Amino acid sequence: MHLSRFPRVHLAHLPTPLEHMKRLSKELGTEIWVKRDDCTGLSTGGNKTRKLEFL
Repeated sequence: MHLSRFPRVHLAHLPTPLEHMKRLSKELGTEIWVKRDDCTGLSTGGNKTRKLEFL
């Protein structure tokens, strides 16, 4: 199922960036990336905002 079939109101600034955590990656010995859902433009975060766009 493709979400593009459903009507949507764009509320957030998407897509949000991925940020590489260099020091944490070095400390843990593996690549760590963080999805910056705090950059959506709303205080509710990413998942709630994405759902609200379809309600």
